[in-house]
Amino acid sequence: MKSFKDPIITLTTDFGLNDPFVGIMKGVMLGINPDLRFVDLSHQIEPQNILKAAYILGASYTYFPEKTIHLVVVDPGVGSERRGIIAVTEGYTFIAPDNGVLSPVFHDKTFLKVVEITERRFALPEISSTFHGRDIFAPAAAWLSVGTDTARFGREIRDYVILDLPKAHLNERDIIEGEIIYKDRFGNLISNISQEIFDRSLATSKNGSFNILIGSTDIKKINRFYAEGGEDEVSALFNSQELLEIYIHQKNASGVLNIDVGERIRVRFNYS
Repeated sequence: MKSFKDPIITLTTDFGLNDPFVGIMKGVMLGINPDLRFVDLSHQIEPQNILKAAYILGASYTYFPEKTIHLVVVDPGVGSERRGIIAVTEGYTFIAPDNGVLSPVFHDKTFLKVVEITERRFALPEISSTFHGRDIFAPAAAWLSVGTDTARFGREIRDYVILDLPKAHLNERDIIEGEIIYKDRFGNLISNISQEIFDRSLATSKNGSFNILIGSTDIKKINRFYAEGGEDEVSALFNSQELLEIYIHQKNASGVLNIDVGERIRVRFNYS
């Protein structure tokens, strides 16, 4: 993976773009390191939606150059005793509140450690109880970008928060059980059923037939791309993250089916 000279910081927040919060954080960071480059992953996460932020981060961070710093501020516990943390993998560094939003990072095979942010010299002089993104997390990210060692921010910890992220599994009846974990802006419904578990189960089925069951809908084929779905047809494909996705071509599947995140989805194979 190529590494660039000028440091990159990505930002993921629930701040939206109508208010100045994201711009203020960037201003704080540029005051410490004027050579920074910023990439906005998303600022449209629903307020306090930690699971959605975790999904977006997990689906995105490995596509950036090594040494990229990923800053996440989705923080229902701002002002409380919840900790700020720095997580490190072999290729990337992450800054976030200790509320489970970095759970995908903790499952990375290259994950190395977590450091609690306690050293005040790397924060702004005055820390508010409502904007730790500006006062703690943004300065920490900027100081990391100029080469500050993570050990200088505080002690290494092992009791960081890990979310119980829903995982698909093959049950005793040879049915893959999963759920919808993300809804994109088009209303497409993304499940936690991977192409790997689907292909492995399909290979042992009798005749390669299966049924995808979601709500009252029964889907019997996997498309290669969105336009293969017929008008008003509830369809399925494996998306760019190799996850099973339910969609209706040029329509909002979530709205049409009245299905949202958390809905159960099953794949049943013909084994006999």
